[in-house]
Amino acid sequence: MRFARILLLSCYMTTPYTGALARYTPGLDCLDSEYADAHPAECGKKSYFTATTISMMSGATLLGGALAWLGMSAWGNETDSADPTQTFQPTLPAYNMVGGDVESIHLATATTTPEYEKNANQYDDIRLGYSIARGFTGRGSTIAILDSGDDTWHGYAVATIASGPISPNATVQQYKIANSPTDFLPYSDIGDVIQSASDADIFNASWSVPMRATELASRQQLIRLTNEHFVSQLIQSANRGAIFVWAAGNDASAQSSLLSAMPAVIPELQGHFVNVVAWDTSKNTLADYSNACGITKQWCITAPGTGISVGHQHATGTSFATPIVSSAIAVIKEAFPYMSAPEITSLLFETARDLGEPGVDDIYGHGMLDLERATRPVGVPLVPIDGAPAQELHAVRMPGTIARNIIDTNPQFAYFDKYGRAFNANISDIISIKNPGIGFQRLRATPEINVLKLGALEFGLMTSDIVLGDGFMQTRGNDMFNFVGTKNSITFGDITLTQRIRIAFGTPQTTTNSVITNFSNIYMTSIGLDAQYQDWTFGISIPDTIIDGTMTMRLPTGKNATGTIIYRDYSIDLMSRPAIEYSASYKSITASFVDYPYGTDEFFIMVKGNIKF
Repeated sequence: MRFARILLLSCYMTTPYTGALARYTPGLDCLDSEYADAHPAECGKKSYFTATTISMMSGATLLGGALAWLGMSAWGNETDSADPTQTFQPTLPAYNMVGGDVESIHLATATTTPEYEKNANQYDDIRLGYSIARGFTGRGSTIAILDSGDDTWHGYAVATIASGPISPNATVQQYKIANSPTDFLPYSDIGDVIQSASDADIFNASWSVPMRATELASRQQLIRLTNEHFVSQLIQSANRGAIFVWAAGNDASAQSSLLSAMPAVIPELQGHFVNVVAWDTSKNTLADYSNACGITKQWCITAPGTGISVGHQHATGTSFATPIVSSAIAVIKEAFPYMSAPEITSLLFETARDLGEPGVDDIYGHGMLDLERATRPVGVPLVPIDGAPAQELHAVRMPGTIARNIIDTNPQFAYFDKYGRAFNANISDIISIKNPGIGFQRLRATPEINVLKLGALEFGLMTSDIVLGDGFMQTRGNDMFNFVGTKNSITFGDITLTQRIRIAFGTPQTTTNSVITNFSNIYMTSIGLDAQYQDWTFGISIPDTIIDGTMTMRLPTGKNATGTIIYRDYSIDLMSRPAIEYSASYKSITASFVDYPYGTDEFFIMVKGNIKF
C-alpha cells in the first residue's frame, strides 16, 4: 500500500490563544512586516535564510507526514572569506573532566547572552555553553532545511533554531517541500529538492509519516511507498558525505516514524543518519508526545524539544529537537572539518549522556546530545610519529636545561584522540623536568675507557645520559662520547689541590618511536676542583654540561582540511646552564649537594668499601 494522501501535521505551539495545533498568527512575530518594523532590534532588517522554492504540485502528495515545531531566538548566517583549507584547531589539554579547559568567566560569558538565556534550561541540557566558550559557531557548514518555507510558522521556527546560538555562523538554506500540512510535494520532487541542495553538509527533515519503523521491511517496500528517485538521492547525498537528521515523530509511540528506520533497509545511510527524539526539560524525561527510538536506537539520539522560545511564542515537538542536533553537527564539522560523516555520527552517539537504562536503550537511544563531551578529546590521547606508530601522550621527562630550552622555544604541538581529531597543546604542560641524578649515575656508571695518557692529558671514551628522555621524546641513552681532559695536582703543605677539566663530544642516538629525529654533535665539559687535607676532601665542580649542539624534533602540529597530519621540524639549541656540585668526603664517605639551575636539587651520601667473604 502507499502512504495515505492526508498529511497529519503534529505541530505543538503555545501562543496567547488556545488550541494545541495553532498556526502562525500575524502580528505576533517577525514574519509580520508591521511587527518587524516596530521591533528592529529583535527582528533585524536583513534576510536570514536563503530560500529555494520548488514549484508546488497541485493536489495532496503521497506523503503522510508530521511536522513538529521548535524555535530559538538567535539569528545569524554571517560568513567570512577564510581559507577553506585552514583548520580551526581546538586548544585543549588532554582533560578527562567536564569542561576542564574552560574558565568559569568564559563559561559565564557564553551562557548569559540574551539569545542563550531565552532557552537556558534547554541549552544547559546539551551543555551548549562549553562549545560556545571553546569558540565554535558552525562556520563553514550548510544546513538544508527540508520544510515548508520561512513563510510558514513551522519552516520559520525550524530555520530559526538551526541558525540560533548553537551554530550561528552556519549557512542555513530553506528548501520548500510542503506548502501546507496537507500539501507536500511528491517524493520524486522531494528527490529533486535533495539533488538541488548539492552544497549541503546536513539535511534537516523535521517531518515524519504515520507508519511505524517496525513496518518497514525492505528497500523495495520503501521505494514502493516513496519513490526510487527519492531513495537514490538520499544515497547519493550520503555518498558525498552529507548527514540526514530526521524527526522521530509526535505520536507518543514506542516506535519512531517509518522514515526514521531507513538506514535499516538502506545500508548506505548508516553513518549518515541521525534519528531524534524529544526531551521535556521541565519533566526530565522523554516528552509525552514524542515517539521513542525503538528499533532505530543504534542511530537515535535525544535533544530538548519542549517549550522552546521562538520570538513571542513557544514551540514544542520533535521537529524542534531535530535542528538542535543539526546545529550540533555543524559545530563538529567546523571544529574538525576532516572528520567523515560516520565519524561525526559515531562521535555524537558515543559522547551522548546516558539516559534511562544503562547503555543504548529503546527510549532514548544513545542518550542526550552533549556538546561539551563532543568537543573535547575522546579516548586515550595519542602523539603521531612520522613514519612510526603513534605513542600515548604522557608527561615527558627530560633533563632540566634541555626541557627548559624546549619550553622556551615554545614549539607548536598537537595530539590526537581516538577519532583522529587534533587538539593543540602547550608543550610546557607536557614536559616534566627530570634531572639525571648524579648520585645514581655514579653508582651504576660504566668505567671510562682510557685509550691514552700523556702526562696530565687523558684521552678516552665515556658513556652519558645527558640527553636522556622518555615517552614520545625518548632517546636511547648510554650514549658514547669521546673525551680529552687534564688532571693536575699541587700540594701546599698538608693540602693538595686537584684540578680536573674535561671536554667530551659525541652524537646521541634517537629511536624510531620518538619525535626527536636527530642530534648534531654534542659538546660538553666538566670542571672540578678538590682540596684534600688528611682524611678530608672538599670539592666544588660543574658536572657534564652541554656547551654546544642542537636537537631536531619533528612535531605533529595538527591536520589540514583533508585530514592529512601536518608536521613541523624544530631545532632546539641544547647549550645548557651548568649545575654546581658541592661535596665533602671523609675517608670512604662522601656527601654531595647538587644545585641544578632547573628542577629539583639533589643531595646524596655515598660509602665506598670492600666486602670480603
